Amino acid sequence: MNTFSPARKAHIVVFAAIALALSGCTAADSSVDAPSPDRATDSAATPLVEFGDPGAWKLIDPSEVTDESTTLVIAVTRVDCASGVTGRILEPLIEFESDRIVIRADVEELDPGVQTCQGNDAVPMTIDLTEPVGDRELVDAYCLDATAVTTAPCAEGGVRWQP
Repeated sequence: MNTFSPARKAHIVVFAAIALALSGCTAADSSVDAPSPDRATDSAATPLVEFGDPGAWKLIDPSEVTDESTTLVIAVTRVDCASGVTGRILEPLIEFESDRIVIRADVEELDPGVQTCQGNDAVPMTIDLTEPVGDRELVDAYCLDATAVTTAPCAEGGVRWQP
């Protein structure tokens, strides 16, 4: 079940098609069951979809999550080298499925420049869900990307909580 109306989804699809056509790129899709881009804004002056650099997340206290939870407290870390700084977290993309809730937590893109790779800070964030967790797994969307499966944030898999 998605949280956006069919009209809003149509706008997102149109924006994505225009962006792809203008980019001239034909990158192969490396995602495996990744959620669709449902993040959007209402203002005509801002982009419909805002994506950034990849972030990985973990629950700060998994013991606080129950099947009735509608609020999650997570810590997001920028995946790429960024001289120790994760930066601003973008509005998370959340996909509600029958057996899992997939959460994508992108971070603001970095300005160009050389970055060191000592590890980045974890930035806390509270997420309000539109549905209770129920008997669904909580999954980090970053770990569903085929290229991320072998990275450190996904070493234990992308499932961050199981009922």
